[in-house]
Amino acid sequence: MRLEGRRAFITGGGRGIGRAIAFRFANEGADVAVVARTRAEIDAVAEEIKEKGRRALAIPCDVGDSKEVDEAVQRASRELGGVDVLVANAGALLHARLEETTDALWDEMLRVNLNGAFYAFRAAIGGMSERGWGRLIAISSVSGKIGGPNRSAYHAAKHGVLGLVRSVALEAAGVGVTVNAICPGFVDTSLVDTFRKGLASHAEESEAAMNRYRDEIPMGRFLAPDEIAAMALYLASEEAAGITGQAYTISCGAIQI
Repeated sequence: MRLEGRRAFITGGGRGIGRAIAFRFANEGADVAVVARTRAEIDAVAEEIKEKGRRALAIPCDVGDSKEVDEAVQRASRELGGVDVLVANAGALLHARLEETTDALWDEMLRVNLNGAFYAFRAAIGGMSERGWGRLIAISSVSGKIGGPNRSAYHAAKHGVLGLVRSVALEAAGVGVTVNAICPGFVDTSLVDTFRKGLASHAEESEAAMNRYRDEIPMGRFLAPDEIAAMALYLASEEAAGITGQAYTISCGAIQI
């Protein structure tokens, strides 16, 4: 029970990677605030966690709205007694060539993927610092380490997440708070379906393209959400107390940085 007595706050917790992290944390003893826009999904995750004997909150929230994020963290702190571990996982992906990238698309990619992590970190770090213990974890992407065609806004946002993590890690190093990122490659979630649709919108035969991406991965497969959850659990645990400012790639060998 590596998270016994800890209180976790997970954005994008209703599906995919966030859902897997919520269950993994609950299984290791944490109480969990499950945060996302889709109420039915977070309600279902919270109910399942309660059935495991842990406390759980379902908190509707748009992570790109700073006021909503502040209120969500405050509610979790009030009802769970604090937030010890925060996972900024919520993300969105839109495709466009640079010349077709509108201001609205650019702003939305930064709003959800970068601002969402910034707002969540900012809202939680004060309480963690006061208690002298905390874990801030951002789910970035291999897109935070490499470029990619037709996705410049998304890649820019994910690169920004790594800059945020590295800077906040230095600020928090003396107060018992670690700050790290996980950079997954292709994970078998709804975001991969979005990626597939984006390829199709740019005149690529999407299934053939996805098969090509899979074939180019040394292990020949996509990741499962629980593989990312396992790393999140490690970074949230006491075992990772000396790790901060790092960005861990998990990509079945596709990206080696």
